[in-house]
Amino acid sequence: MKFNKITLVLLLASPSLFASPNLTISTSTNSRDFPLNSESPLIVPLTKASYTLKVTGIKGSCVAPAAQKVKFNQPLGLNCASPTELPIKIRFNGDYAFTFDADNKTIVINRQAKKSTQKAFKRPIPQVQCDTYDGGEVTVNLGDTYKDGTQLTDKISGQVVSVSQQQVTLTPAANSGGLILLEPLHKPIQEAEFNWRNANIYFVMIDRFNNADTSNDNSYGRRKDGKDEVGTFHGGDLKGVIEKLDYIQSLGTNAIWLSPIVEQVQGFVGGGNAGSFPFYSYHGYWTRDFTKIDNNFGNEDDLKRLVEQAHKRGMKVLLDVVINHSGYATLTDLQEDNITVVNPSENWPEQWGDWQPSKGQTWHSFNDNIDYNNAEWRNWWGGDWVRAGLPDYPKPGTNDRTLSLAGLPDFITESSKTVTPPQWLLNNPGTRVINRDNYTVADYLIKWQTDWVRRFGIDGYRVDTVKHVSGDVWTRLKAAATTSLEDWREENGKTGQPFWMMGEVWGHSAYRSPYYDEGFDALINFDMQKKMDQGASCFSQMADTYQSYADTLKQEPDFNPVSYMSSHDTELFFGRFKSFEMQRNAASALLLSPGAVQVYYGDEVARNIGPYADDFHQGTRSDMTWSLDVDRKKLLKHWQTLGQFRQDHPAIGAGNHQEIKQQNGYAFSRTLGADTVVVAFAGKPKSP
Repeated sequence: MKFNKITLVLLLASPSLFASPNLTISTSTNSRDFPLNSESPLIVPLTKASYTLKVTGIKGSCVAPAAQKVKFNQPLGLNCASPTELPIKIRFNGDYAFTFDADNKTIVINRQAKKSTQKAFKRPIPQVQCDTYDGGEVTVNLGDTYKDGTQLTDKISGQVVSVSQQQVTLTPAANSGGLILLEPLHKPIQEAEFNWRNANIYFVMIDRFNNADTSNDNSYGRRKDGKDEVGTFHGGDLKGVIEKLDYIQSLGTNAIWLSPIVEQVQGFVGGGNAGSFPFYSYHGYWTRDFTKIDNNFGNEDDLKRLVEQAHKRGMKVLLDVVINHSGYATLTDLQEDNITVVNPSENWPEQWGDWQPSKGQTWHSFNDNIDYNNAEWRNWWGGDWVRAGLPDYPKPGTNDRTLSLAGLPDFITESSKTVTPPQWLLNNPGTRVINRDNYTVADYLIKWQTDWVRRFGIDGYRVDTVKHVSGDVWTRLKAAATTSLEDWREENGKTGQPFWMMGEVWGHSAYRSPYYDEGFDALINFDMQKKMDQGASCFSQMADTYQSYADTLKQEPDFNPVSYMSSHDTELFFGRFKSFEMQRNAASALLLSPGAVQVYYGDEVARNIGPYADDFHQGTRSDMTWSLDVDRKKLLKHWQTLGQFRQDHPAIGAGNHQEIKQQNGYAFSRTLGADTVVVAFAGKPKSP
């Protein structure tokens, strides 16, 4: 989801280590990277907001002046050994230039007079120090990992070799990027037990994945915009996911994370800062009714079949849970629910959801006909349920727990007051919402979310915006979901692992924080995406990261990071370099990481960024690529090979990590019980 307070992070590195520094523009739920160099300024369009400037990675002994304030057109000093953090306020929408001076360790920010026409940024490939591979056979030192005489096979090339004097000699596959994946030729007959630390989670944004039922593409009177369709529903549905379960399984996937399936607000809001497109809740994070499946996505029979078919293939199903907020009030919903706060103007359409901007208007302009001071807003969610800037509603606060993310209604989950669901929700066709005695806001939300577990046997949650809800609510949610899954299993004669919960704490990296004490089994690791540029340029650059992650996993029994290379709220990795070689190498770096990993749909086939108007992150939710050219077929094959290798060997994500010294290249072993593998990197192949 999107938030309007943005954090700028400038990752400026020594030219000897990086091809160019990095500019990351982030919100509490969004981020985007840009290439930055000292030869020419980077021009970035920014909107009015309060920002934080963070500079890291400068080598040397420089120290920034204490408590310096950001002034435009003046050099800002940077720290070399530690991050530099400065607040900055943008008062005017426009293009801003960031000029980095590598010699003086400063950066200058100034506003540009002309609007930038640059929309796509291609990063130069990092020129990191890396061993090279000239071709032919290589000898891999195995240390004491395997006994002499043990037969091993390379998962990528299929070569079989025997261990002699703690070494093997073989030729890396031509399309491997110098990578070798060694496993015993004779594997244990017994299938390895699933381990969440080795989870390979495939994240599907349902609307953009696969459309198997075109009859529900425009439910609730939703419309196409007839242009780039940046923020409209594209038609993907649960049936479309079912159709592609064999494909998803082929990637070594053992858990599917579905974007929110529940009924969304039915109409649109203005998209982007300029209101340049109609923005519907195709992504699933603007809920209207937590107890129903959105008609665009399908129905309960579809969900039941999806879970059954996923389980049959050994894959678990995770639902995306949003408890912090509901969706906006759209024209369609206000008309449907008879919330009389709209003042229709001349030529207003009979169906309010058909409204379109006239000449001189934008997609924000419908707000001019809404009376936000009307007392009738009490008939919407009401002040006992949410914080909002409306009459008789509590005002949003300024801390994480009480603020209003992107102006969304903030559920008052900490309240102990008994509440009644709003009448429009009780009357919503097909709803399962009923009035319950002595229920608080949190009680209802927990009940609504965990009913999906009790009724369908859902295996776990991905939880949205964790830091914006108090920890006791998450603890209660985990306990209720655990009981719900146990009830479903008892009713259906099933057994399985405990309910699993993964949280999104924006900006969290790979360490054990107190959030793990609030019911979470894993947290999304925002750190890995920042490591991928180097790892994709040279696999051995992952050595320190792998060691750090593995050490923390060993020291903290209940810790589990979920690393990723692309996401719906940050970037598509392929959009950074537009290089199939880099995409393949990034797959290696990600899928061989300690801890769990998350694959964003289309990473495996280099899905291109889509149209995004004046909201970049819409482009990261482009339609899935199903028609594959030769390069994409090769990439998919590599991804499947590594994913299946990871699935076959829980030691990859959950095992003990041990680096093995080599004369050239990089190698390590991973061991978990009887499961042992060796991964070797012969060096970066020289270009032909």
